[in-house]
Amino acid sequence: MEVSRAAIRGIRESLRTVQGSLLRLEVVVLLSALILAALVLYGSANRRSSDKLLRGAMWMAYSMSYVVVSYAVGIIQDGPFRGETFVLWAAALLLIQASAYSAPVHSRRDVDQRKKLLLQHVLQTCLVLWLIINATGRNASYRAAIWAFWALNVLKTAAKIAEMIEASRPDLSVRVVAEYMAEYVADGDQQPVADPATMQGYAYIFHGEEVMEPLIHTGGHRVRENMLSQSAAKSVVTIDQVYRWIDQQPDSDVEKDTARDFCLAFALFKLLKRRFYGYVPAEAGSAKARGLVLNGLIHMGTTGPDAAFRVVEAELAFLYDFFYTRNIVLVGAKTYICIAVAVAGLTMWTAFFGTLGPGYHRLRIGVRDLDRSVTMLVVVITAGLEVFQAVAGFSSNWRYVKTVYRCVRDDRPWSGRRLGHHLWWKQSITPPETRYWEDKVGQYVLLKRFNRRPCNLLSWLTLYLVEPRRQGQKRGRRKPLQPEVKRAVLLWLKQSHCQLSNGVVTLRKHHLLPRLGWACRLPKVTDQILAWHVVTTSCDWSYDFHPAGRAAVGDEHHRLVAKKLSNYCAYLVAFVPEMLPDPSNNAEQIFDTAVQQARDHLDGCRTKSDIIARLEEMEVAERPYVQESGTYDRAAGATVIERAAVLWGQLRAASGGDDARQWEVLAEFWTELVLFLAPSDNVDVHAEMLGAGGEFMTQLWALLSHAGVLERPPIMQRQ
Repeated sequence: MEVSRAAIRGIRESLRTVQGSLLRLEVVVLLSALILAALVLYGSANRRSSDKLLRGAMWMAYSMSYVVVSYAVGIIQDGPFRGETFVLWAAALLLIQASAYSAPVHSRRDVDQRKKLLLQHVLQTCLVLWLIINATGRNASYRAAIWAFWALNVLKTAAKIAEMIEASRPDLSVRVVAEYMAEYVADGDQQPVADPATMQGYAYIFHGEEVMEPLIHTGGHRVRENMLSQSAAKSVVTIDQVYRWIDQQPDSDVEKDTARDFCLAFALFKLLKRRFYGYVPAEAGSAKARGLVLNGLIHMGTTGPDAAFRVVEAELAFLYDFFYTRNIVLVGAKTYICIAVAVAGLTMWTAFFGTLGPGYHRLRIGVRDLDRSVTMLVVVITAGLEVFQAVAGFSSNWRYVKTVYRCVRDDRPWSGRRLGHHLWWKQSITPPETRYWEDKVGQYVLLKRFNRRPCNLLSWLTLYLVEPRRQGQKRGRRKPLQPEVKRAVLLWLKQSHCQLSNGVVTLRKHHLLPRLGWACRLPKVTDQILAWHVVTTSCDWSYDFHPAGRAAVGDEHHRLVAKKLSNYCAYLVAFVPEMLPDPSNNAEQIFDTAVQQARDHLDGCRTKSDIIARLEEMEVAERPYVQESGTYDRAAGATVIERAAVLWGQLRAASGGDDARQWEVLAEFWTELVLFLAPSDNVDVHAEMLGAGGEFMTQLWALLSHAGVLERPPIMQRQ
């Protein structure tokens, strides 16, 4: 009797253990499906986010998804869960995980980590295959869905492996484009007169360079005189051909203008890639390249004056895809449709015939019908994601340019597309309506944040895996970059004819160079940025304290431009010094010193009015060191705050108290300076920032690169 009671007690404890394992398995499966689904949706719809918290959460979820899926598979393998229901869950999670591999990465380090995760996924695929072979049950619907999900996962995994292998190989197309452009520039006398509006005379490669061969040099003599054979020449399409083809289409002017900008972005993307592989653009410094930007990109077409940045944003989106996603293995439209229809059909079959049909066998343990609900949710999520990805694949920017290329190459109109090869559902020629970037920039105000003392608790808890914040650093939310600010930068670039300066031209224009020129000859560019930034902040705060003068100022536009660009440049000093001319270590040291100097000079100041009053006192104290000509004798050895106090006083005196003139000078100064800062040889920082949501400075850098401006002029010490 006691033996039987002990046996019954053991059976009950065993059942409780099995029920507990089953409940854990059901929770883990649902949690994994939801996390992976969020990753797939994020990867398809929000690659441009600059929110560090969101990006960190997505990457953590992506990394944890492999652990969670492995845990679920482990429970199925080790426990008494060999039925087809549980194997179906494993196969569905495996397929969703393969789709989640396309979620965006945000740095090149993430790309290397994904290679390891892909290897884990391959091992999980083999383990699930073993579970499928050893599964028990006779549910035909489940068995068909299991093999279909597993096979589709194998196809997706193979595609990712192929993309990884392709990404590891040297990109010969970059060399081909570089040599083509070198020959093209060398033969400039034989080319027609350039017209950036129609791209006549700009035979830049649009697509088809994969059929071209690199030049071969032997003993300094060129063996291959022409990179294009007669047969290959028919497959290469240039941007001027694309423009002529677009002009022949029956679409509206707005649609044509948008299509031109998008196609030009793709051609310029191939030119910009050269800089990331160490090639110096052959067209650098040429009048044709300068005219392309000043008259081709900066134009008042039917789509408005923002075409230049619209082109650059699309171009950088292609560059981001090239570096981070490599999600460019395209299949035909029929394939996408077949996949979506097949998965949706399997879902309906599994749901209505497998789960709700007579072939379903209810589990005798666990919560009643909970396994049925889990199965329904998992297969519906799987099918929904496959349909979503199929629809998203139709709107791919890569697919659009491939379609345009085929139409131009084959001399077919846009309306003559065929189902299996082109965007048959899209009636107009307009490119996919996708926002690539947030149009936001970082902002930092030194006079507001100098007392910031970060505790760096997170950095300490993670053993400094999270980089600690320095004194005075506080990264706020990125603020929208208004169109009028970008237009002001484009206008100055056009007016200056791509002749860059660090603010001297603005001071000379307003007859302020003799008095304020010293503030453009400081030891480091970072010193200049911080001094003028403090002046701009002081003008802004002082302006708010005088409501009577505010009514007399009729140009809020200049104030907006000056504030936005000033705070953005200060943000670069504080958080992205690699984008500035000075070595990043020097810039960081100058920033740290400026924070300490601000604390020393402004000690006891609690409000904006206190800071303004202290700056005015410092300006009075420094007047003996200012010569009648306006030169500040202590400029080289003074602190940032002292320089700013003197500069602010001189600016107010020179403008005669006219706030409108002060803001006009500051707005033009910052538009000139931000363009001066943009040229750089540090291409790695631009590639890294592409993964973090993009920077406005990268857009300016790309724009100037296409204008042939690759480096900034030296700062003259006597101007």
